[in-house]
Amino acid sequence: MSMIRKLHSLSLAVAIMLHSTAWAFSVTFISPGRHDEAYWLSATRAMQAAAQQLDIQLEVLYAERDPLQMVKLTRTVTLRRHKPDYLLLVNEKLTGPALLSLAEQAGIPCFLSFNQLTPTQLRNSGLPRQRLKHWLGSLAPDNATAGTLTMQGLLSEASRHFPPGTPLHVLMMAGDHATPASSERVAAAQRVLAAHPEVRLTQLVYGEWERQRALQQGLWLLQRHPQINLVWAANDEMAFGLEEAIHRSGKQAGREVLLSAINNSQQAMVERQQGRLSALAAGHFMTGAWSLVLLYDYQHGRDFASEGLQLQPAMFSSISAPQALHFQHRFADNDFSSIRFRQFSKFANPALQHYAFRFNMVLD
Repeated sequence: MSMIRKLHSLSLAVAIMLHSTAWAFSVTFISPGRHDEAYWLSATRAMQAAAQQLDIQLEVLYAERDPLQMVKLTRTVTLRRHKPDYLLLVNEKLTGPALLSLAEQAGIPCFLSFNQLTPTQLRNSGLPRQRLKHWLGSLAPDNATAGTLTMQGLLSEASRHFPPGTPLHVLMMAGDHATPASSERVAAAQRVLAAHPEVRLTQLVYGEWERQRALQQGLWLLQRHPQINLVWAANDEMAFGLEEAIHRSGKQAGREVLLSAINNSQQAMVERQQGRLSALAAGHFMTGAWSLVLLYDYQHGRDFASEGLQLQPAMFSSISAPQALHFQHRFADNDFSSIRFRQFSKFANPALQHYAFRFNMVLD
């Protein structure tokens, strides 16, 4: 073989090797949120940081809060000539079974993240790796913990803030009727209220996760029920809308009316640090990044099934004012590259016995 042919063969082999190792594997994430929505933007940025460190080629497609678009995007991906190695899907608005079915038909391994299937959906679809062979498993935050922490925090702050004997009247704003994250948070918060019969639930309404809708509902409800002095919201965007409604009613959040929220946006952290939010829970924005860690281990022969196929770790933490300030400094501009994602991988750390997907570990 001539020297030129040898060099050509060598360069071709190097090119093939570099191409094959540039990315360990590819994942397409069908995001239910809007591309500029604070929560889903931070979740995506965390996923991108994890993907970069784990050599994962990550594609994110936004459904812009349209459940039909989620199905359409998933179908489009499954019909591609070059399909991703894995699909990362969300059971938003109960679309999970339809998305899993599309992945199954296309033979693409898929993973459910952020929202589990409901018990009814599981009865119809079966457990992961059973009827749907390509459904590998799911990872979702314990949303009940978020509801519990924020309602407990709200009531605890009320006991310190208001004079003894002050009647407490709560307005609760859920996300939507269908998404498990909403119903689980609300049910847990209501259980906390049930243990405090002296606190009166004035009304439970649904803000569809949106700031403007929360503002409109809040204006009407605060006018109709001026005695409301506690407001619980299932996410931060609705809390901000309610805060504006409180302001327009001539009161101030953190003083005449105490307000809680769930999520990790910079605005939420600022308002927690400044006292306009009296209770805040966060951590579940990392769910997508943790899902990539699980897929990374699975791809490399360390199946997460040893800890279960439907994982629901305690991701949420209650955020104090000092922690909120620390979060702002450490993760300014949604830059999560300082998190060492490989330390959470069992493949990268063979001695690791259990996954530790807790927000405090990231914050510290």
